[in-house]
Amino acid sequence: MTDACNFACPICYERRFLRKGQEIDRPALDAIFADIGERQAAASIPQNRMYVVVFGGEPLCVGDRSLIRRVLESVARRGWRAVIVTNGSLVDQYFDLFSEFREAIADFRITLDGPPAIHDARRPYLGGGSSFEAVSHSIGLLLERRLPVKMQTILGAGNIAVLDELVAALDGRGWLDSPDFQWRIEGSHDYANLDAVKDELSEGKMVASLVRLWDRFPRLRGKMKFESFKYLGHIVRSFGWLGEYKTYWGPRFGFCEPQKGFHFVYSADGLIYHCPRSIGDKRFLIGGAGDDPSLKAKFRRSALDRGECISCEMNTLCGGGCLVQKAAHSKFDCRSYAAGILEEFIALMTDRIVVRSRPDRLVPVNQPW
Repeated sequence: MTDACNFACPICYERRFLRKGQEIDRPALDAIFADIGERQAAASIPQNRMYVVVFGGEPLCVGDRSLIRRVLESVARRGWRAVIVTNGSLVDQYFDLFSEFREAIADFRITLDGPPAIHDARRPYLGGGSSFEAVSHSIGLLLERRLPVKMQTILGAGNIAVLDELVAALDGRGWLDSPDFQWRIEGSHDYANLDAVKDELSEGKMVASLVRLWDRFPRLRGKMKFESFKYLGHIVRSFGWLGEYKTYWGPRFGFCEPQKGFHFVYSADGLIYHCPRSIGDKRFLIGGAGDDPSLKAKFRRSALDRGECISCEMNTLCGGGCLVQKAAHSKFDCRSYAAGILEEFIALMTDRIVVRSRPDRLVPVNQPW
């Protein structure tokens, strides 16, 4: 929607091009929706499987506020759903509009990164100032009106030690009792901005902390969602049936949704990029709204299509890995990285795996039933 943002988050992977003043206009917005419709038709995707993610920058910072209405009208008219990714500070200014189009809104993604002091250090306003109360107010307001919120926490070295305090804050506000509240956990992966100081932690260390949190607060089990642990996600699915009838999930050939060819990112000027982390990077430019949909194919290569991946024993665990990460880190050793995550998982979960195993129900991989 816009490159502008009223926050100045130090871990933002878009900060290299934010606040350039680029903002979508009505012709570009209409061209984008037409392009999405053509791609839907070409791929025969049902309406109820179509999601338009509204993001920026901070999308609610858009100068022409009628554009937000136009997005929701366009989504509703086509029978699609909108996911609104916002920092939460301006939600109350659009609340009547969101209530009007509640049926067209799948959920709101609003980041709360810790208790007040930690969140404010990671999510300050542009120019300084606390954002915790404004963000919390918006989440509470949406939940009161039964609008679904997937609160996000970007986990890193700066906030992993205060998760207990954050859970206490969520519980104290009654959010854990809301059927419309979920907590989406993901890691900090700033692939494009090669800063000397990193906030990143390994997936294994993050999950170790989350497992302890899960055990300490059983009420979280219906609320916590782990949607961005690309390596561990596949491992967990493979082990998830252990002790049941199925013991093997199967090989993995692609790393992420964009590489599978059904995820497109449109910039404010109507250009299409590979993924959110690559926006503004011409190396990952696909084309523009209205271009041939087959242009996406250049980023759809699986691990089986890449010569450097064929001989690697980790290829069906990582699926070829993240293209943006490899481009940003020219010496990145993806084999060692994937192997390290697997080792961390085994060290973390060995006791649980052994306890859950039932030898009388395990079967060979080549005879799965």
